[in-house]
Amino acid sequence: MNLINKYVQLICIVLLLAVSVVFLSSSIGITSIFPFSEEKSTITKIIDDNSPASGESVPAMEAFPPDSNPDDTPGDGTAMKEIAMAVAPDIQGVIGRNNTVYGKLISCGLSPTQILNLTQAFNKTFDFRAAGPDDKFQIFLAGNNQLKKFIYSPDPLREYIAERNETGCFTVSKQELIPEKRVEAIEVSLDSSLSKAILNNGEKQGLVDQLVNIFSWDIDFYLFPRKGDRITILYEKYFIDDTFIKYGDILAAKYAGENGSFSSFFFDGGYYDEQGDPLRKMFLRIPVKFGVKTSGYSIRRFHPVKKKYKSHNGIDYGARMGTTIFATANGKVIFSGWKTGYGKVIILKHPNGYLTYYAHCSKLIAKKGQFVDQGETIAKVGMTGIVTGPHVHYEVRINGKPVDPRRIKNFKGTPLSPRKLEQFRTTVQSRLLLVEEKTRQNSKENRLVLADTPE
Repeated sequence: MNLINKYVQLICIVLLLAVSVVFLSSSIGITSIFPFSEEKSTITKIIDDNSPASGESVPAMEAFPPDSNPDDTPGDGTAMKEIAMAVAPDIQGVIGRNNTVYGKLISCGLSPTQILNLTQAFNKTFDFRAAGPDDKFQIFLAGNNQLKKFIYSPDPLREYIAERNETGCFTVSKQELIPEKRVEAIEVSLDSSLSKAILNNGEKQGLVDQLVNIFSWDIDFYLFPRKGDRITILYEKYFIDDTFIKYGDILAAKYAGENGSFSSFFFDGGYYDEQGDPLRKMFLRIPVKFGVKTSGYSIRRFHPVKKKYKSHNGIDYGARMGTTIFATANGKVIFSGWKTGYGKVIILKHPNGYLTYYAHCSKLIAKKGQFVDQGETIAKVGMTGIVTGPHVHYEVRINGKPVDPRRIKNFKGTPLSPRKLEQFRTTVQSRLLLVEEKTRQNSKENRLVLADTPE
């Protein structure tokens, strides 16, 4: 009997100890009594771009950044904003060709009533009838496919935002996006063409066009370039969120070639060479931007149609049908019509007894009696009159006598004042240093890329 009592007492003591252990573990944490030997305690992340997949966990010591307090709970302030994720649109796209805003939104599932309300709200800020095929839009929906928010972007720098208010109507606001300007530089060597040299360096045709326009008073880009000629360009580019938007000004450029060297610096709204002389002159060298020289100026050339030798009083530039022809100098249209072998031709009169002819056109745009500016479109390339293919015949006459267009005296524009010239020289020095720095940086980056490229 005594032995049984002793066993009962022992069992009671064991039970009492067990209850005590449970109580202590709930009060101070079981991990304090039974620490893990190698494993870390874990806590689930809330929102983070680098967070693990759903259901996974991360070590508690990594769940909060070093400068934060894990005991702090996010409220309505900055902490909550930082972890909130941007809401993606339910539908987005472009208007597309042969389509309207109404047609596009109908195809996206919006009702005619919603589209009508949206259009009326936009009336004072943007007319949907002016929509272009590349215009972008974003649609945000609420329940029952009801439009909650609509963002319309007619170009990369403008957004119109329509939001449904408490009354169920839309309030439209306009947002101007400010692009980031970057200054970059490239140095290229010609192999086949100017366009290929620049495009192969990751740039676009717009930069090529700007460069050609800048040097158009001095360089005939059909005849001048030679393989191995070098071009350096310092230029502005505009971006929004690392997406290229447009080119800005070409701040400096240099063309060094077999036939000569030319420089250009943007200053006070115009372009000047390194000495401060304006690049703008009385005549542009050519009347079309791109093409191929098919015949030069000659006092005795074998005519391909008439099959006999005769003088050729101008230069022929072959180009595609419909290519723009522009005036090489300011002048007055004294003839616009058909003239024997010239076909459709425009003749401009300029100061100091100069005349310029633009022949074999497919379409004449400038009218007789009209005054035109240098670079203004006056006609389109064609093959009217006596020709063998589409081209423009460009001819220059002084007091009625034909002259070689490449050898005419090109009068310079207004020079800089002494005060402006001093400012210009300072600008030139800073631009040259910037070109040197940028090209050195590009060279270093190229070497790094080559070093990282597997053989």
